[in-house]
Amino acid sequence: MNERNWGGKRRGAGRKKGNVKYKTFSVVLPEEEAALLKRIAERQNKTVSRFIREYLQLDVAAEIEKNAEKMER
Repeated sequence: MNERNWGGKRRGAGRKKGNVKYKTFSVVLPEEEAALLKRIAERQNKTVSRFIREYLQLDVAAEIEKNAEKMER
């Protein structure tokens, strides 16, 4: 019997789903600016998406918005 017990589809295997749902967003930039954005992100060992989120502090903005909604209630 030459049965292998690794590889292939297995129940419970693989990356688990996170709680965050992501949405793709397109931005149109001149080639030079797009290249600059990519270089800056690479220098910081980040993806362009992560760099933009951190640069714009979107996590902070989301928390502020959430707190403001609570205050309005």
